[in-house]
Amino acid sequence: MRGVACFLGVLALSAGCVLEDKPIDPDLDGGVEAGPCGVCPASKPICNEEMECVECTQGEDAYCTERMLVCNTETFECVACLTDAQCTTASAARCDGERFECTECDDNAQCSGIDQLPSNANVCDEGLCVDCTPVFEADTCPEGKSCDPRTRQCTSTDVGSLDVCEACVADSECGLDGAPSEEHRCVPMFYKGEPFPEDEQTGFCLKTFAPGECAQPYAIRISDRESLSDPELGAYCGIVEALATCPTVRALDGNDTCPSGEDTDCPLYGLCRSVGGLPLRCTYRCTDETQCDQAPNPGSTCGSSGSGNEDYCGG
Repeated sequence: MRGVACFLGVLALSAGCVLEDKPIDPDLDGGVEAGPCGVCPASKPICNEEMECVECTQGEDAYCTERMLVCNTETFECVACLTDAQCTTASAARCDGERFECTECDDNAQCSGIDQLPSNANVCDEGLCVDCTPVFEADTCPEGKSCDPRTRQCTSTDVGSLDVCEACVADSECGLDGAPSEEHRCVPMFYKGEPFPEDEQTGFCLKTFAPGECAQPYAIRISDRESLSDPELGAYCGIVEALATCPTVRALDGNDTCPSGEDTDCPLYGLCRSVGGLPLRCTYRCTDETQCDQAPNPGSTCGSSGSGNEDYCGG
């Protein structure tokens, strides 16, 4: 009888050892086998060296990767990030080292490898990673291209390549004799009080105003206007926007023809007339010869050529 009792005691001790080494919670629902820890909750399926049920360890992070997360091996928890490189969204390119969450950028270096942006040389602009900004244009836009300040994307236009009254989207595109010029800006313009062109996204290159330096046909001062790259108000050598547009002025300056004799052969709001005795030339309306080309060019006068109709440059 004493032998039987001893045998039962040994069995009890053995069972106790098993339960201590591999504890099982009888009330656990939806658990998973976790080695030495026995059964762990499905939300903490890994057994670490401290015999704790955790989300992950350095060698076992599948629970995290399945959820597009990474393992913090110090806390054994799945987190959004540990480094900036793991944050690839333009609006959240920096890893917050305290919360381990991706948040707004605060440095250009965080903007490499961002989804839907070039692989590198991007810019952090007010917490958002973008392709470029006018300030960092030279560092981010390849081969001397300009940065569109509205879209904050590099364009296909060379810096300094556009002449006066050519259409532009950035100040840096405007130049003098094909070279960048600090005296020229990309300025939004109007025709009879309405934005021209209607997209309100395009400007035209104009020279900044200085007394005595505005030459015809750009001798009309335009004041208190922002450029497309700079919100500071400025004054520019321009045209009479109630009578002409930059494309019509450039058409006259370029001696563009209108073979059909119709105004539609010329830029929008332009006229097809005899200019300085030259037939079928594109021109524009005027009220004074100072609004027209410089003498002795054919388009330097302002009149109706005896037609009695509205005056135009070259008439």
